[in-house]
Amino acid sequence: MVKEVEVKRDFRVLREIISPERVQVIAELITIKQTKTLIGYIGESAITAHEKVYYDVMHKDTEGYVLSDYYDLVQEVALFLCEHFGKYLDDHLYTSKKGKAVTIKAECYYIIKRELYRRYSVGIKNFSLEAFRYMKDPKDFTDISDADIEASYAKVEKIISLMNLGEKHLIVLNGRMNGISNKQLAVLLGCTIGGVHGFRYVMQRRYNKVMRHYASKL
Repeated sequence: MVKEVEVKRDFRVLREIISPERVQVIAELITIKQTKTLIGYIGESAITAHEKVYYDVMHKDTEGYVLSDYYDLVQEVALFLCEHFGKYLDDHLYTSKKGKAVTIKAECYYIIKRELYRRYSVGIKNFSLEAFRYMKDPKDFTDISDADIEASYAKVEKIISLMNLGEKHLIVLNGRMNGISNKQLAVLLGCTIGGVHGFRYVMQRRYNKVMRHYASKL
């Protein structure tokens, strides 16, 4: 089980040949990376998508776990990649109307961006999705490297470790990341909604303490 998680978290697989054995892992990592990148452009919808997909990937093999609707983003990318077995993500796919070379990886990014706008309404109901494909962003989506993404997750895990949270605090933390409401968490923990707020308040204090003492070392 540990080995499987390490493979999923290893972004080096994105440099390997697309194959039936790798396609799901590649699709998951691309979706995690792109939803994180999109946070700076479309805000809350991307934050939710990123957290949901990441949680799905980390827990999908847990008995009884139900994947969120956001995992469909992964499946969309996986279906597309199935058409390109034997190729690499950086291989040329086509040339855009503006003469730009588009790679398989870039098309995967576009699929995710398109689906977030189409399915989760980010305010472009009257905007042409085809035109959106060629819209120039303030910076290229490929500016964030795979190593940067891996490092960011390692940092989050280190911060959580330094917070030294108890079991109930971790349940609240993971629950909120997975979109579970305070009311649902209260039922799960057998406490009041005020109790859930109390757990969150403790986590906030511990987070602030960690950042004051360790921010320069993270």
